[in-house]
Amino acid sequence: MTSLAQHSESFEQIGNHVGILVLHGFACTTQSVQPWAEAFAKRGYTVKMPILAGHGTTSEDLYNTTIEQLVHSATAALEWLQERTEHQVICGFDFGGTVAQHLAQQYHVDGLLLLNAAYQLPTKMLDNVEAVIQSSDTYGPIGTADIKNPRATVYRYDKYPVALAREMIIFTKDVAAQSNRIQAPLLVMHSTDDHVLPPQTVDHLIATASSKEKHLIMLQDSYHYALVDYDAPRIVKQSLYFVKGIDPDRYAQPIEEKQKRKRRR
Repeated sequence: MTSLAQHSESFEQIGNHVGILVLHGFACTTQSVQPWAEAFAKRGYTVKMPILAGHGTTSEDLYNTTIEQLVHSATAALEWLQERTEHQVICGFDFGGTVAQHLAQQYHVDGLLLLNAAYQLPTKMLDNVEAVIQSSDTYGPIGTADIKNPRATVYRYDKYPVALAREMIIFTKDVAAQSNRIQAPLLVMHSTDDHVLPPQTVDHLIATASSKEKHLIMLQDSYHYALVDYDAPRIVKQSLYFVKGIDPDRYAQPIEEKQKRKRRR
């Protein structure tokens, strides 16, 4: 029984009036989205990157976790940001992206960034889970990490609890059915060669979300775990650009700077 605690740390930073919530994926750690959190923190944003319930320790802990607990851990992090910032943006990867969509449907948020997220689960994945359910096994195996860069590493559990997988399927279908409730500016980034969550289902979200501002970026040089893969720099750059674009104070200058400009004239 191997613990992932040494590879998964929550992160928070108090910065400016824009809060960034960063959500990692299913059965993996915050390491898979750490570049997001670090980049936003470096730019002075208020950042919260929680460890979702049942994650960052052992797969046995995940076995004892419900979908309600998992979602609650993300909700609590969003509420933490709401108490400290004027605007909130949610960034979600993998199943963290599904949870991010759920939060954007339930709360007012100012931006939604999704990376290789689940919108509608692919038939192959559903068939695989159903096969494990029919076998009466307690756990299902998690395959080889889907990373293009052979030098990159992602830390994850090696198995998933079947009971939670059942809940996730129902939850994901419910979120997809309510995608029209998403109104926040939307940036979707998805790898063309994502072998875990193929990009074919992205069109459903783009077509049905009620967001007035929608952007879709296809990533050509990464597989599923894109933030630890070759496209990581591009993802970070596009994410920073997107958040800057929706910040209502992006062109505001500090009073001291305005006074300096006046004196120069």
